[in-house]
Amino acid sequence: MRGHTRTYNAIAGRSIDRLNAISDGLFAFAMTVMVLDIRVPAHASIHTEVQLWLAIVSLAPQFVTYLLSFLTLGIFWVAQQTQLERMREADRDFTWLHLLFLAAVAVLPLTTRLLAEYITFRVALALYWANIL
Repeated sequence: MRGHTRTYNAIAGRSIDRLNAISDGLFAFAMTVMVLDIRVPAHASIHTEVQLWLAIVSLAPQFVTYLLSFLTLGIFWVAQQTQLERMREADRDFTWLHLLFLAAVAVLPLTTRLLAEYITFRVALALYWANIL
């Protein structure tokens, strides 16, 4: 270390490449988990084409919230990538703020599912929008 001691705080969390890597992985995971929450209608209750169609139509709130959340995550990912591409290195404080942002991204599948299941409830909507904020 060139004759002097560097503290942990001076060297921690400086790599933009590492932030990019964890961000890409977490965004991909969150975007995938959301679609896995949309359940195929139970086979035992479907006996005709009409019943299948009606069961698929009843999933509309889930498809809408999935699409809304997927697009939101896409917007966040593009903005985050643009920000990181403009930086040469990070510092410890930025890294922790970025991890806090990623924690909100990781919770989005949960709040999306809550909104899809309780789309007419204000509490579900408020939690979803608080997560987006």
